[in-house]
Amino acid sequence: MSESNLIISGLTRAYPEFKYNTEEMIEALGNKLSEDVKENIYQLGVKNRYFVRPFDRYISKSSERIKSNADGEPISDLCVKVAEKCLSDLNLKKSDITCIVAAYEDSDFLSPGLSSIILTKLGLSKFIPHFNIQGMACSTLPKLLELGKNFVHNSSDKILFVISGCNSGWYLPHLKDNQTVRNPKEISNDQYDKNKQISKWVSTMFSFLFGDGVAAFVISMDELQTTGVKVSKITHAVNFDELDYRKACVRLVGNSANHMYEYELTAESDILKRSLEYSKKVLNVSLGNDIENFDEKLVEKFMTKQNKVMIHTGSLKILEGFQNLYKLDNNQIKESFDTLKEYGNLTGVSIPTVLEKAMFDNNSISGKGLLIGITMGFGLDIVEVEKI
Repeated sequence: MSESNLIISGLTRAYPEFKYNTEEMIEALGNKLSEDVKENIYQLGVKNRYFVRPFDRYISKSSERIKSNADGEPISDLCVKVAEKCLSDLNLKKSDITCIVAAYEDSDFLSPGLSSIILTKLGLSKFIPHFNIQGMACSTLPKLLELGKNFVHNSSDKILFVISGCNSGWYLPHLKDNQTVRNPKEISNDQYDKNKQISKWVSTMFSFLFGDGVAAFVISMDELQTTGVKVSKITHAVNFDELDYRKACVRLVGNSANHMYEYELTAESDILKRSLEYSKKVLNVSLGNDIENFDEKLVEKFMTKQNKVMIHTGSLKILEGFQNLYKLDNNQIKESFDTLKEYGNLTGVSIPTVLEKAMFDNNSISGKGLLIGITMGFGLDIVEVEKI
């Protein structure tokens, strides 16, 4: 199909009921956090975030299992809620949907995938094509748009995409023990458990940076509502260095002593630098230049034409880094800063939240925009869009 005919409609988002601000989370952890760590937390730029389960479940000394049948299925339930609203807003019947794609990192179950559960709870046809996309992390929306280009073949095709950014089950369990959290600079090189303490600091930063949320939208050839966003050029790249995928990653690791598993979280200190360098190379290719030939004047001219530059809410430092490099004015990037402050890093739901704020909810804006996804992998995506 023609790229010019790919349209995002009905973009809708939702967040869990459990909302926490930074101060109350710090207070709940008591004296576990050093003053340097508290300063690290404030520098993330996040005021509030939402979790699918109460925060005190993760810091209690109780031996009660965090994920049990009594907890229900909060991720798929929230996904169904946002999908229903999306279809309702577009006045679409469930029979109008020709395919459903669910994208996520964590879910209520390791298997089956989220798509079959959403399909069932939503009441779609038992025979409808459905697919799961897992592991795209913070570039989920760009990847789904690329997928949509290959799924939509005629005017009757209407693909429902549902994204879950509910990943607190990865990092909040790390807060359960009583170990003091220190900044890596506070940890001596000869400390016998240095690696464990650094890992604790990383998981604590994740706990304060990230939040849970979900989003849904429909991709089609036709405009389904008065406000829609047309998708144009998509450019992406991963792993310019062969081991870049290890720079930001999550792995499930086991402990042979107690037969327990936990998520091991990794985030190297050079994520900002790496992200900016990736963005230069991807922009070079997108603009038709050699990958190493960064034309500052050409890029600056390109950026001034973008009414909105919607960047994944990686952290305050990342947003400021992109704003400074590309000389973006505050209005161009406002919604990314607002989303980070209000919701934190929502992984795959960050860009959908920023996009809805910047274009779907903003009646005063029209014209071109740019989506920038920065993700584990390690990768970066750039999508040119236009509000119609």
